[in-house]
Amino acid sequence: MLKLFKSKEVKNAGWIIGERVFQMLLSFIVGILSARYLGPTNYGSLNYTASYVTFFTSIATLGMEGVIIKKMISSPDNEGNYLGGCLVLRFISSFFSSVLIAIIVILLNPGDTTKLVLVLLQSIQLVFQSANILDSWFQRYLKSKFISIGKIISFSVVVIYKLILIVSGASIEWFAFSNSLSSIVIAVLLFIFYRKAKGPVIKANVKYGKDVLKDSYHYILSGIMVALYSQMDKIMIGKMLSDTEVGLYTTATAICSMWVFIPTAIIQSFRPTILEIHRSGDSKEYNRRLQQLYSTVIWLCAGFSLLICIFAPIIIKVLYGESYMGAVSTLQIAIWFETFSMIGTARGIWILCEDKNKYIKYYLAIGVVVNLALNMLLIPVWGIEGAAFATLITQITTSIISPMFFPETRIHTKIVFEAFYFKWYFECKK
Repeated sequence: MLKLFKSKEVKNAGWIIGERVFQMLLSFIVGILSARYLGPTNYGSLNYTASYVTFFTSIATLGMEGVIIKKMISSPDNEGNYLGGCLVLRFISSFFSSVLIAIIVILLNPGDTTKLVLVLLQSIQLVFQSANILDSWFQRYLKSKFISIGKIISFSVVVIYKLILIVSGASIEWFAFSNSLSSIVIAVLLFIFYRKAKGPVIKANVKYGKDVLKDSYHYILSGIMVALYSQMDKIMIGKMLSDTEVGLYTTATAICSMWVFIPTAIIQSFRPTILEIHRSGDSKEYNRRLQQLYSTVIWLCAGFSLLICIFAPIIIKVLYGESYMGAVSTLQIAIWFETFSMIGTARGIWILCEDKNKYIKYYLAIGVVVNLALNMLLIPVWGIEGAAFATLITQITTSIISPMFFPETRIHTKIVFEAFYFKWYFECKK
């Protein structure tokens, strides 16, 4: 166990976690001040329009992150070609996604110019997020400290920007631009750090980008389906209830996601090593590493969820004030779906190693049907608590139940259950 904590994966995760802790600490202050300043209704409007942008992120990114790492490991001499080809394709996809978002908002909210302006300002980030493909190169060589430093600088700029807005009494439109500002700064810093790290020359070779796209289309479909059941709840709440309810629901889910950078960092750091071990053919070590990852993610998430569930009323009241107390029961439900969400995220590594990409779309298609059906049934009856419960059932379905429907992937559910009781640890003891 001690050897695990001294491994390069954990050290790499430390950089990611350190950067996220820095973000979290500032977010506790600036995020709360922003929510209090805007109020539940304006805060809801901002997040309602942000849902459209988040929905299209999966399309704009083309699901390339995990696949390009595998390609670079298999063909290290072509790293520059893969990065350049993917960068071009993601830029094109992001531009057209931004245009499509504006058209959809106009059609669904006719005459509402405020929402159109909000979504246009927020969709700028998609174009600059194309540069995030360079993050894959840093992950591949476990050099996440460069990315962490860049994100710390970017986040600091945005924090100062938001504080100026609050002090000067700026309108909601200026807040909408903050996410795009963050992406702009990160994009610039990524290129600077990439050159400093002496990465291979980036060549805009679309052929290599198409090679990655050929294997990543499963993840595009998966991303769209994930977006459907992760963002459609806010869109449906906005259409069926009100922007104020969206604000309360967003507050609850924002608290849930404040800490998931920790399991996400661990998953990202384990990914290159597990891929390398699988490629070497050491099946015993491969299974042990997978179970180590799942054990860490499951128990870390479960413990944190229990704490948040118990102290939810205090957390909401202290951080957001009386006007947001309507989010307490939603938070107590929503916090539990992060455990299953992280299991699904970790499963992406197993999917890549075993070449089971085609099953992702089936899992998530099941999840989309379950989520949309439950939202339609529960939101009119239970409001935002119904939406939270629908998402919880959906995450359990996609991460645990869906793989059991297919003989080729039932083993994954077994791996998760074995990791739950630390089978890998007791085998090491023997």
